[in-house]
Amino acid sequence: MSIYRIDEDSNEDRIALDELNALAERDPAARVLIDESDLGAGVVGPRDIGRIAQAWKKAAALRSIRIAAFATNPVIFGLNRMFQGLATDADGVSVFNDRARAVAWLLEG
Repeated sequence: MSIYRIDEDSNEDRIALDELNALAERDPAARVLIDESDLGAGVVGPRDIGRIAQAWKKAAALRSIRIAAFATNPVIFGLNRMFQGLATDADGVSVFNDRARAVAWLLEG
């Protein structure tokens, strides 16, 4: 399982998607935990989520892997849910506010 940590100092959503897509191309059975527990409200907004959802559509290999996003902040959790609604073919993506549940979901599928 791969773990990506996103914090307030990183502005790497495009880089992260490109890196995740490359991982998915190498290993279509990959499982990824995206840890957003250090993100606070105001770091990412709805416009960013729309941009990330558009980038998702171009990253076709991502649809083959399981991705669990872990966010403790309710705003960040909600923005992740917004992504799920906007993204096409994001069935392999789930959002959690509990790290243990996120890891369990990744390992079960």
